[in-house]
Amino acid sequence: MEERKLRFSRIRCPPGSAFTPQAHRAAHLIAFAEPAYPPAAKTHGLEGAVVLDAVIGRDGVIMDLSVRTGHPWLAESALETVRHWRYRPTTVNGIAVEVQTEIEVTFRLPDSVVSS
Repeated sequence: MEERKLRFSRIRCPPGSAFTPQAHRAAHLIAFAEPAYPPAAKTHGLEGAVVLDAVIGRDGVIMDLSVRTGHPWLAESALETVRHWRYRPTTVNGIAVEVQTEIEVTFRLPDSVVSS
């Protein structure tokens, strides 16, 4: 069988494109949990969004995850949880590729956390 090759090994999910981060998550995220609301943030009435930059490997495991924006207390909780999310591998022409995307986690009181 002839091995097929692509000229690229990673695709991006930029906001505003046809292949959005939200569309990728909806189609490929297979195992996840919402982050816990950090007790210190809850005590201080801290709310807000944390935006994470992620690279998802060909096997669906998050290879690289970093904070783009967000309060450090909230960001730590988001990082700890999102690091364990698993995705169905993304393919282009039947070949698995890495995906560079963003993940937004919004913390709202009382005790509400929503990822998108």
